[in-house]
Amino acid sequence: MSTRNVTAVRPVTLEEFAALPMRPRYELVKGVLVELMGASDEHEETVSLVIINLGNHVYPNRLGKVYGSNRAFVTVPESPASSRMPDVSFLSAERTGQPDLFGMLYDGSPDLAVEVISPGNTIVEIEQKIAEYLASGSKAVWVISYTARTITVHTPNTPPLTLTDADTIDGADYLPGFACTVADLLPAQ
Repeated sequence: MSTRNVTAVRPVTLEEFAALPMRPRYELVKGVLVELMGASDEHEETVSLVIINLGNHVYPNRLGKVYGSNRAFVTVPESPASSRMPDVSFLSAERTGQPDLFGMLYDGSPDLAVEVISPGNTIVEIEQKIAEYLASGSKAVWVISYTARTITVHTPNTPPLTLTDADTIDGADYLPGFACTVADLLPAQ
């Protein structure tokens, strides 16, 4: 999803962020509200395919929960704080049950964060999200380009791995037993 900065006089706190109305939607980036813009048909179809494929593995195996883009995760708790809302996320069963901060924000990153690149995203923006997710506890970040038909897998302390739609992606140790072709996670051509 693309974003647009919203000017703030002083850094917004996590508590103030959690108290905002649900619409319009924002992420909190270093104390600044960033409005999340609408997404293209291809973006939303990609998100749906990822949720379906992950959910079809996660729920029957009782591995945890799969969320869409409305789940907020605190990636930088200290001021100026950040809270991100990945396009798709997976939270393992061991980590589901803790109370949310201010009733709205998960304290930490998901085990797996998935970001689908939109035309309005910048490389710097995506790199910042990857760094925040990994620094705050994500075991993996998938960056999906439906135009290039690739998924780049980012994990801590290893170089990124880019897979094409002919490759198979697996859940390694963060999503045990999951595997599907990259093409299954992308809109049909």
